[in-house]
Amino acid sequence: MGRLIICTGRYAETPYYVNSVCMNVYCVEELCYLFALNPFIITNDFMDESLISWLRNECDLAQLADSLNALLKKGCTLSEFINAFLDYVNYCDPEERQVIDETIRSNSGLTEFERRKHQADYLLRNFMFEAAVEEYEALLEVLPDVESGLKPIIFHNMGYAYANLFMFDIAAKYFKRSFDMTGLADTGIMYLASLRMYMSDEKYLAFIANNSEYHDASLALESRMNKAMGNFEASRENTMLSALKIYKDEGNVASYYDQIDKVILRLKDEYLKMVTD
Repeated sequence: MGRLIICTGRYAETPYYVNSVCMNVYCVEELCYLFALNPFIITNDFMDESLISWLRNECDLAQLADSLNALLKKGCTLSEFINAFLDYVNYCDPEERQVIDETIRSNSGLTEFERRKHQADYLLRNFMFEAAVEEYEALLEVLPDVESGLKPIIFHNMGYAYANLFMFDIAAKYFKRSFDMTGLADTGIMYLASLRMYMSDEKYLAFIANNSEYHDASLALESRMNKAMGNFEASRENTMLSALKIYKDEGNVASYYDQIDKVILRLKDEYLKMVTD
């Protein structure tokens, strides 16, 4: 059983919008949870009047708002501001607080562009693929030449995001741009996987035949796909699909749709668990 958490203040009617992760929070505990989940989102953007006003007017935390306002007027550091907030709410455990402190210190050595990349990476890790793409694109628009070293991983991550959106043709373009810059084997395999997902078999085989430099990567991809297929054939999902096919072939419509509903319900439950863990 997890530790008991006593909520601080009240639940807001109007949420506080955390722009860096495209999320609304309705209480201070939710904001602390975001801080603990990904401390890289903690930047000077939080040190403003809008947060203090929200704490005062929406969460009924005038004492905390006054304390943070006094720190701002004194010219406090980000670490002092966030620690005062966390001390008051008392949500994070000591290990989480240590990670937050260390991240804030390490962030102070990052450029603005590196911090923005970390924010986009957070969106990607948490399955917010469209928001991640928007953040990466916005970053690329302002990325100076001196920060061009970030481009290969940004292109790779954009390919990954588009692949998860089933936009494999666009994913392939970004994986190719990253691969051309780095030559990394895994990126090359992902490039070919994206091509394989949207090309016909004939076009894909013709591409491999005409681009011998991808021969080894194509063999590695086929090995991975065969392994994935083997895992699927041994899975519960494949067993259920086989049973469904039997019901359908026999004309057992009631059992067929009953099992379909069960599969959909289970997949919904698994998805909700995935995005809330």
